[in-house]
Amino acid sequence: MYFTFNENNSEYYGELLYIKDEESLYYNPWNTNVGVLVMCGNYTSLETICETEMAVQISGLNSKYVWIPKKLEMPKAKKGGLIAHLDDPPIRGTGVDYNRSWLTYFDEDSNCICIGDPIIEADDDCLEFANKIIAVLREAQLISILAQIKEV
Repeated sequence: MYFTFNENNSEYYGELLYIKDEESLYYNPWNTNVGVLVMCGNYTSLETICETEMAVQISGLNSKYVWIPKKLEMPKAKKGGLIAHLDDPPIRGTGVDYNRSWLTYFDEDSNCICIGDPIIEADDDCLEFANKIIAVLREAQLISILAQIKEV
């Protein structure tokens, strides 16, 4: 699997919620076209549209009790569409393991989370593919996802 982006995506709406009672991340409004889940870090997934392999949101169980405190900043990013090029043809309703060992970092001051590697190198590509959600790519591989969350 590898990732690319296209700068033509122009749909930036919604927000990433952390639902305390459920200990989960939920993108609101939910995109009903999601077909394939790319699993990143325990039970958190990058969710793509089956027909286009375009990532549209993240969601899943991700308990704040195991988040690691760390000073984080949202990096400067291009806006565009993140495309997950799957190894096999996408099948609606399936999940694909990417990297379940990723940890989640949290900056309480900025309400920013990072799922994956919190260290961003100068030549990494940062792409805002959904409102306040940034994918960090290094040599066509997803290394982390940073997002501003709203706790509810």
